[in-house]
Amino acid sequence: MTPPRRPRGMFTELTEGVYWFLVIDVMLVLSAAPTFLVWTLLSPGLLTSLVFVIAALPLLPAIAAALYACRAWREDQELIPARQFLRGYRKNALDSLRVGAPVLLVLGLAAFNLTYAEAVGTSILNIIFLVLGAAALLVLARALSIVSRFSFRTRDVFRLTAFTLLVKPLSTLALVSLGVLTLGVILLIGEFMLLVTASLLVFALWASERKVAEMLTEQFVSPAETSPSDPAADALPLEES
Repeated sequence: MTPPRRPRGMFTELTEGVYWFLVIDVMLVLSAAPTFLVWTLLSPGLLTSLVFVIAALPLLPAIAAALYACRAWREDQELIPARQFLRGYRKNALDSLRVGAPVLLVLGLAAFNLTYAEAVGTSILNIIFLVLGAAALLVLARALSIVSRFSFRTRDVFRLTAFTLLVKPLSTLALVSLGVLTLGVILLIGEFMLLVTASLLVFALWASERKVAEMLTEQFVSPAETSPSDPAADALPLEES
């Protein structure tokens, strides 16, 4: 059992926060190095948008690991960011790729078709693919936040993602706002700013998803005291990670 932490002053809280954000930012940048390398080497072309999106695959386990580290820091009070990041990466890498890769494929196809639609000047198609891309980003963000906290089956992750996007409109609106903020940072300052603010954006994502995690814990996670022979355990085979 972890002993209770002593009361700390504002200076201690501040320095711990700066330390945590710096370490997680470094871990995110290192994990996403293959993505940044591909993005740097990309040259303009018809398939550029598709390759740009597909190259983001290494970001999926990195974001899931950072979300896992957020929970360990704020809920479990464990200030070991690098260790928690690596633990989250190990636990959630495969699940994040299973749920994120199909969504990235949809997003990549939407980006490719959007580029093609712009080339032929079809405004209606532009709107359709923009909406599809935005929906895919919402699904991706919610699915990664679920995977980072729960050990759900892949099909259940998608079901719960769709369910929570509908029944938690404020949390969904928070995701939209975070997406607009990220887009604004890219357009107004530059992509390089994402390297500096990566940990802040992930922490904002974790904070906005707390209500969703609480609802899923209450409604869909088997109680710890449920015995393996209890029929209710078969009805709720999902566990919190």
